[in-house]
Amino acid sequence: MEAYLTIKSLQVDYYQDNRQITALKDVNLKLPYGTSASLIGPSGCGKSTLLSVLAGLNQKYTGEVLLNGQSPQENGKTALILQDYGLFPWKTVWDNVKLGLQIKGIARREYEQKTEEILRKLGLLDLRKRFPAQLSGGQRQRVAIARSLVLEPELLLMDEPFSSLDALTREEMQDLVLRLWQETKLTILLITHNIEEAVFLGQRIFVMSACPGTIIRELENPLAGDYSARGKADFWELAASLRSNLRRS
Repeated sequence: MEAYLTIKSLQVDYYQDNRQITALKDVNLKLPYGTSASLIGPSGCGKSTLLSVLAGLNQKYTGEVLLNGQSPQENGKTALILQDYGLFPWKTVWDNVKLGLQIKGIARREYEQKTEEILRKLGLLDLRKRFPAQLSGGQRQRVAIARSLVLEPELLLMDEPFSSLDALTREEMQDLVLRLWQETKLTILLITHNIEEAVFLGQRIFVMSACPGTIIRELENPLAGDYSARGKADFWELAASLRSNLRRS
C-alpha cells in the first residue's frame, strides 16, 4: 500500500546553554494511507518533537518528511490534538469548533453547517453554548476532536490526548477514536505512554529509543480495534513485549 507519511533520516537539533542537543536522530518511518499507528517511547525521547515536525510547527530539521508527497508546510491537511486540549477558555464549544473554518475563510453558511454536523455526530450539540470550564474532561476532549475533524484532515496527530482522563472515560475516548477511524479512514498517529492503549488503537506500533530518539522497533498489530482482544492472552503478551522494549531502551 502506498505510504501517506514518509520520514527518512530525520534529525532535529536544538540549542540549550550554548550546547547543541539532538532530540531526534536518523528517524525512518512509513505510514500507509488510512492506517492507525501508535508511537511509544520513554519520556524525553522526542515523540512530541516528531509530531511538531509533522504538524509543520517545527521546520528546523534535516532529512526528509513528506505527507502525500509534500512537505508538512505545503500539505496543510494535518490536525493536531494536544494533551491539554488546546481550547480557548473564553470561547463557547460552538466558537471553539468553528474557529478553524473561519480562519480558512469558509463561508458562514458552510462553516455553521459543518460545525453543527460534527457537534451532533460527537454528541455535543446540546453543549454548544457552554465554555470549556463548564465541561468534564471527556467532553473537552470530544470538543478538541470535533475541532480537528471539522477541518476534514487527512492526517490526525494525537499527543497523549487521554492522559488526564479517568480510566473509564479514557476507554470511552479510545472507543470513540476507533469508531471515527473506522468511519473516516483517517491516517492517525497517536503518542501514548499507555501500552495497552497503543495495542488497542495501533495497527502499527513504533517504539522509540531514549534521547536522541530513533525508531528501534516497528510491528504490525492484528489485535488493533478488536474489542474482545483486551481480555486475551495475545493482547497481554504483546503489551508485555513492548513494555520490555521500553525498559531496555
